[in-house]
Amino acid sequence: MGLKPIDIHQLDVVTGNAYEAIVVSSQRARQISDERKVEFNQRLEGIKQVQESLEEDEKVNPEQVELSKEFEKFSKPTEQSLQELLDQKIAYRYKAPQ
Repeated sequence: MGLKPIDIHQLDVVTGNAYEAIVVSSQRARQISDERKVEFNQRLEGIKQVQESLEEDEKVNPEQVELSKEFEKFSKPTEQSLQELLDQKIAYRYKAPQ
C-alpha cells in the first residue's frame, strides 16, 4: 500500500496554516489509533476466551487471523485523519491563554 501525496496548499485552505493542519491531523490520528486498539483488544479478548476452551493442539486460531486481516484492511490513521481534515469533518479550537 503506497503513500498518497497531498498538496500542502490544500491544508492551508482548511486551517489557514499548514503547521496547524499537521498538529490537528496528528492529534486526530492518535485518537483514531487509540480507538482501534481498544476495539481490537476487546474483540481479541472475546476470541481468547473461546480459545482457552479449545484443545492445546490448535496453536493458531483462525478467528484471530481473520480479525487481524480485517484490521489490516483499514486505512492508516494518518491518512484517515488528513481526509477528515480536508473534508472539514474535524472541529478544533484553540485553548484560551492562561
